[in-house]
Amino acid sequence: MPAKGGRRDPPGEPGAPPRFRHPSAELVQRAAGRVVRGGKASFVSQAAFRRALLRAIRTEEPLAAIGGPRIRRLLIDYPGIRISVRYRERPNAPPPRDCPVCGAELTPIRNRTLAEETIVLGRRCPRCGYWTHANRRIPVRYSFGKSGIDGRPLP
Repeated sequence: MPAKGGRRDPPGEPGAPPRFRHPSAELVQRAAGRVVRGGKASFVSQAAFRRALLRAIRTEEPLAAIGGPRIRRLLIDYPGIRISVRYRERPNAPPPRDCPVCGAELTPIRNRTLAEETIVLGRRCPRCGYWTHANRRIPVRYSFGKSGIDGRPLP
């Protein structure tokens, strides 16, 4: 049994070749650029984009595996790729500590009252622009597409 927080060996025989590999950030970003420039320029779901991205990555790294949260973290501020997020509101849920979109730490949104006191109205992400308030906003759908020079979606 591994020590707490230690790595586990993959199932199978010890010394067996790995069943998957995590692709490098550069490989993921290059492949994502090719995917959105290629035949289909936008994807209506993270799952559809992930399938297309894995096909492109596996041309260079056949054992590559990547999940949705890592894709979002690597591509959130990559030029040429736009990530759109649709949200639902959940009343009376505590605000998250980290951004559910990119994983960055959320900063408080403050307001000064007439009595010169400051109150926290919500939290926002300095990296991707996610924000939440008393009714917690939960991401439910990610869309990926090509963006222009200024970051706006192309027509």
